Amino acid sequence: MGKSQKSSQLRNDEQLKIIGDNIRKNRRALGMTQIELAFKCNDIDWSQISRMERGLVNFSISYLLLVAEALQVSPKDLLP
Repeated sequence: MGKSQKSSQLRNDEQLKIIGDNIRKNRRALGMTQIELAFKCNDIDWSQISRMERGLVNFSISYLLLVAEALQVSPKDLLP
Protein backbone atom coordinates (compact mmCIF):
# COMPACT_ATOMS: atom_id res chain seq x y z
CA MET A 1 0.00 0.00 0.00
CA GLY A 2 1.44 3.38 -1.05
CA LYS A 3 1.86 6.32 1.29
CA SER A 4 -1.03 8.29 -0.29
CA GLN A 5 -3.37 5.31 0.07
CA LYS A 6 -2.39 4.85 3.70
CA SER A 7 -2.82 8.53 4.63
CA SER A 8 -6.20 8.71 2.88
CA GLN A 9 -7.42 5.87 5.11
CA LEU A 10 -6.43 7.86 8.21
CA ARG A 11 -8.24 10.98 7.04
CA ASN A 12 -11.99 11.31 6.74
CA ASP A 13 -12.65 14.53 4.84
CA GLU A 14 -16.38 14.45 5.52
CA GLN A 15 -15.88 14.25 9.28
CA LEU A 16 -13.17 16.92 9.22
CA LYS A 17 -15.59 19.21 7.36
CA ILE A 18 -18.31 18.61 9.98
CA ILE A 19 -15.86 19.34 12.82
CA GLY A 20 -14.73 22.48 11.00
CA ASP A 21 -18.31 23.62 10.53
CA ASN A 22 -18.96 23.06 14.24
CA ILE A 23 -15.88 25.08 15.17
CA ARG A 24 -16.98 27.93 12.89
CA LYS A 25 -20.56 27.86 14.20
CA ASN A 26 -19.44 28.03 17.82
CA ARG A 27 -16.82 30.71 17.11
CA ARG A 28 -19.35 32.91 15.34
CA ALA A 29 -21.90 32.39 18.12
CA LEU A 30 -19.36 33.98 20.47
CA GLY A 31 -18.75 36.81 17.99
CA MET A 32 -15.11 35.79 17.76
CA THR A 33 -12.79 36.14 14.76
CA GLN A 34 -10.39 33.41 13.68
CA ILE A 35 -7.54 35.59 14.95
CA GLU A 36 -9.18 35.93 18.37
CA LEU A 37 -9.77 32.19 18.57
CA ALA A 38 -6.17 31.49 17.57
CA PHE A 39 -4.95 33.84 20.32
CA LYS A 40 -7.13 32.06 22.91
CA CYS A 41 -5.64 28.74 21.72
CA ASN A 42 -2.18 29.57 23.06
CA ASP A 43 -1.53 31.89 20.13
CA ILE A 44 -1.53 29.27 17.38
CA ASP A 45 -1.46 30.71 13.88
CA TRP A 46 -4.86 31.94 12.70
CA SER A 47 -4.33 30.16 9.37
CA GLN A 48 -4.43 26.87 11.30
CA ILE A 49 -7.91 27.83 12.56
CA SER A 50 -8.91 28.65 8.99
CA ARG A 51 -7.67 25.28 7.71
CA MET A 52 -9.44 23.48 10.57
CA GLU A 53 -12.74 25.24 9.83
CA ARG A 54 -12.50 24.34 6.15
CA GLY A 55 -11.70 20.69 6.92
CA LEU A 56 -8.34 20.90 5.17
CA VAL A 57 -6.13 19.64 7.98
CA ASN A 58 -6.14 16.44 9.98
CA PHE A 59 -5.35 18.07 13.33
CA SER A 60 -4.47 16.50 16.66
CA ILE A 61 -6.66 15.87 19.66
CA SER A 62 -4.57 18.47 21.48
CA TYR A 63 -5.78 21.12 19.02
CA LEU A 64 -9.36 19.92 19.39
CA LEU A 65 -9.11 20.27 23.17
CA LEU A 66 -7.57 23.76 22.90
CA VAL A 67 -10.26 24.95 20.51
CA ALA A 68 -13.09 23.47 22.59
CA GLU A 69 -11.78 25.15 25.73
CA ALA A 70 -11.43 28.50 23.95
CA LEU A 71 -14.99 28.16 22.61
CA GLN A 72 -16.27 27.16 26.07
CA VAL A 73 -17.77 23.91 24.80
CA SER A 74 -17.13 20.24 25.35
CA PRO A 75 -14.86 18.62 22.74
CA LYS A 76 -17.73 16.22 21.95
CA ASP A 77 -19.80 19.25 20.89
CA LEU A 78 -17.39 19.75 18.00
CA LEU A 79 -17.41 16.13 16.84
CA PRO A 80 -19.84 14.64 14.29
